[in-house]
Amino acid sequence: MLIHEAFDKTLRKYGISGKALSKRSGVSASHISQFRNGKGGAMSHTTLEVLLDAMEQLAPGSRFCFCLLFAGKNPEQSGADVLIESMDDRQLKNLLLLVAEKLSAPTQQSETNEIALVAK
Repeated sequence: MLIHEAFDKTLRKYGISGKALSKRSGVSASHISQFRNGKGGAMSHTTLEVLLDAMEQLAPGSRFCFCLLFAGKNPEQSGADVLIESMDDRQLKNLLLLVAEKLSAPTQQSETNEIALVAK
């Protein structure tokens, strides 16, 4: 997959608009649009790095997805262990907090059971 195709596919997958990416990265929206569409020539590695950093801030995991796509791999088929290995300490902490919140939040079924027990 060409680099601009992987970039565009990643932005679409994560719902990142060119405007939001431009605001976060400082790269003009028109430059981002031209790159996404394969027009406007090459992008410097420095600018691409800035865009990938901003993309990751807007949607954690998006940089990894981009890298997999660019490498010709399907991000949907990559294991969780690969994703976890790519995360820094802050991202891992956030992931663990999200998992803990999900596990500690009572499900609607358990709430219904609790109400039924209290009613008896």
